[in-house]
Amino acid sequence: MADYEVKWTETTVRFLEKMESVDPDRILEKMNLVSKNPFHYIKRLKGIPLYSLRTGKYRVIMSIEREKLVILVVEVGNRKNVYDDL
Repeated sequence: MADYEVKWTETTVRFLEKMESVDPDRILEKMNLVSKNPFHYIKRLKGIPLYSLRTGKYRVIMSIEREKLVILVVEVGNRKNVYDDL
């Protein structure tokens, strides 16, 4: 199976740049695993066509285009409030 390409929005890139040093590395490592086999690591959100990845106290919200093998990361945030704007 071919790897998925992971694309990040400007907002998610800025959020990662502002985070503490260990957390962004953990998120990037986990997304590297997701790109190889996404449906093993993520769960589908109810009511909307998005998926969630747990990484410690953070959640990565993404959209997946299976035909194009693309994962678009649309939101990264603390688990307490990342779902508020969806």
